[in-house]
Amino acid sequence: MLRETNGLSYAERTLLRRSVRDLLANVWPADRAVENSTSAHAVAKLWAAMAKQGLSSLGAHGEEGGLREVLLVFEELGRASCPAPLLGAIAANLAFANESSNTARAFLHDAHEGNANVALALGAFDGDPAAGHVDVRGETLRGRLSFIEGAQTATHLLVFTEKPAGAALVASDVPGLRIEALPGLAVPPFCEVTFEDAPAAWCPMSRESLAEIAVVARLACAGRALGAAERAFELAADHAKVRKQFGQLIGQFQAVQHKLANCLISLDGARLALEQAAEARDDENPAWTVFASSALAFAGPALRAVSIETHRALGAIGYAEEHEAPRHFRRVHADLARFGGVTRARAQLAEFLLGPIE
Repeated sequence: MLRETNGLSYAERTLLRRSVRDLLANVWPADRAVENSTSAHAVAKLWAAMAKQGLSSLGAHGEEGGLREVLLVFEELGRASCPAPLLGAIAANLAFANESSNTARAFLHDAHEGNANVALALGAFDGDPAAGHVDVRGETLRGRLSFIEGAQTATHLLVFTEKPAGAALVASDVPGLRIEALPGLAVPPFCEVTFEDAPAAWCPMSRESLAEIAVVARLACAGRALGAAERAFELAADHAKVRKQFGQLIGQFQAVQHKLANCLISLDGARLALEQAAEARDDENPAWTVFASSALAFAGPALRAVSIETHRALGAIGYAEEHEAPRHFRRVHADLARFGGVTRARAQLAEFLLGPIE
């Protein structure tokens, strides 16, 4: 019998997965995923539909869904090549859960109703030294931040600041804000955002709280990479059942069989590691961030290996932009390279085991 822990039951999470998958199949069809990804109208329509199902409130109330549910939804987003602005919404829900300011409450209400969406900028809490930083100057921000997803279609930006520690909410149409899309693996592309005395509503927060939200963001992106890798694996397995070479189905070749079997093992291992980390947080285990670092350190290489092997198994299809396979390849590698990637996760584990390096 499957064990059930705090929060939603296994049966309820199964219903949630089915509901999200059906929603995305209707609102975000695979054959228009690339075209819609840079369309503000398409993203707004998607976000409104997700809000109607309560997905925009994930992270706001633990009893209605914890990190396990967040990872489940992100896994489905990865399968559907869907850039829904959920990462920023979850960060905002966590950051402003106990905030009493009118600005924060009004924004959360609009976000939960699907009328506002936010792009997350972690800055100094990103984990990548190239992510940049911003300075708080009264009621304005100055600086430059990189690796921000969804900024092109966002109505707001949620910016984490280090000195002083806090979270700033910035409307995307304020003066002094410049957003530039940069080419790369991610679709839609990550953005670089420049603040030149841009007006912002800033709330003080502890460094510990900001760092924990950043870990949630890392796990969410790993969950999305898992979903993308799973979908690519399914495509490769189906391809191996119909594609013939030398008069035989390629699925009958032992080399292909072994590689796909290794992929299945890696997918299951990554899923279990991420679920364990999410369960630790939901159960308020004080060492949950150690579980998170372990999961990220394992899932990164495992999912990259799956992505590469499925890409090879698909052959020329894996390079055809008309097919969905290249989107999953890009998503896996783009998400797993973020936030300092595996190197940062291993460094955090080493610090836990051996103490800080002097």
